[in-house]
Amino acid sequence: MKKQYISLIALLAGFAPAGLSAQVQETALANPATSVQAEAGDVAKVSLVDDFMNRANVDQATDSLSITYADFEKSVLDYSQTLKQSVAKQVAMKKAMQVAKTGFLPSVDGSGNYSYRINDYEMPFGDDFSIAMKHDSYSLGYSVMQPVFAGGSILYNYKGQKIQNNIAEQSIELTKDNVILAAENSYWGAAAQKEMFQVMTRYSEIVGYLLKVLQDRYNDGMISKTDLIQMEVRKKEADIQRLNAFESYKIAMQNMNVLMGRVPTDSINVAESVAEKTATPELANINTVMSVRPDLAISKLNVDYQKNLIRLTTAKYNPTLAVGYQGAWGTQMINVNGDTQFNHSLLVSLKVPLFRWGARFKQTASQKALYTQSLYALQDKQDQISKELAAAWTKVTDSERRVDLSEKNCKLADENLELNTFSYSEGRLSILDVLSAQLTWIQAYTNLVQSHYQAKIALATYKKAAGERYMK
Repeated sequence: MKKQYISLIALLAGFAPAGLSAQVQETALANPATSVQAEAGDVAKVSLVDDFMNRANVDQATDSLSITYADFEKSVLDYSQTLKQSVAKQVAMKKAMQVAKTGFLPSVDGSGNYSYRINDYEMPFGDDFSIAMKHDSYSLGYSVMQPVFAGGSILYNYKGQKIQNNIAEQSIELTKDNVILAAENSYWGAAAQKEMFQVMTRYSEIVGYLLKVLQDRYNDGMISKTDLIQMEVRKKEADIQRLNAFESYKIAMQNMNVLMGRVPTDSINVAESVAEKTATPELANINTVMSVRPDLAISKLNVDYQKNLIRLTTAKYNPTLAVGYQGAWGTQMINVNGDTQFNHSLLVSLKVPLFRWGARFKQTASQKALYTQSLYALQDKQDQISKELAAAWTKVTDSERRVDLSEKNCKLADENLELNTFSYSEGRLSILDVLSAQLTWIQAYTNLVQSHYQAKIALATYKKAAGERYMK
């Protein structure tokens, strides 16, 4: 019976993080049954995630792909359908800009027509003289027109399409930022689920080991049935929590596979731990951030686009001038004998809008209102970026303190669980105190995993808010 208790203490000591109270460990070491303690300590160091996969999920592939975050991010960017949509839109905008540029160049058009008159017709040339006309007539023609002055319509239409192309380019960068942030959420979320599974596995083993001890003591008549039942209930709860954690981990892996364009059930594993410490960046200069954020660049381009629309609207009511050349070949206008001929002409086209019931001023006023709206939207975007940067930096700094507090709380929870278990074995505490200590322990480690995850996401959010991807 004494050996079983020493093994329990050794298991808890082997699980406890570095820096745990030396008093409890010395208590176990002072016992002569050191071989039992060493054996239990070795068991506690086994990879519990791999152990559970081998025992509780036998259909899990053993050759799972271990993927780092850098590789995962690259795979997500390569596959992202949202990013491909943005790229396709930018290609469309670039082609539209090229189409608008052709407005400066001469246009060449061809035309042709053919007609057949069903009824007979004779062209009269006097009282007693007429000539029968041919039934069919046809012609082929072409024209070359060069705009000389279009009132600015062609120019401002081209500038507008060029701005749209620039907006599409910045939209690609904004989409990349969003995809990267989603990738970080997915990867570190999966890493956090893996850590939670490790915690739940260790928790289940601690409860299970204590349950075995209580079963032996109950068989020896040393404790009541009530204590044993309460611990059995706690063991079932721990097993359910462990299964739930493993299910969440598997779903997180499936989501990662989908983001990479792989089959959801492919066997992969995160290679990095959510608990790995990363260097805290320095607070970025707000002016530098403003100069690299793609969403702010889009807002500025929207202002330019609305300003260009005012000019384009006005240009539609300006005079236009075009010159050209026109040629035609076909039957004569009066088709007597079916002979054909060439006709050539020079064209000058002048159009001067005179009266449109005030449409020009009304449309211009409407565009000016939209231009003012875009200015307000730009200022609002600047304010939003300032708030995002400040909030993201606050979360980064606070998350570090939260992790430190959670780690200290875990050490206290370890010690509390060990002391309560020891006191219960000595008859100084009831089983309820042990159960309460177990709940405190699992809550402390759950908070620690969440703190690590929140720290990773806070850092990812800050990098996006600061536009760090553009500062390398």
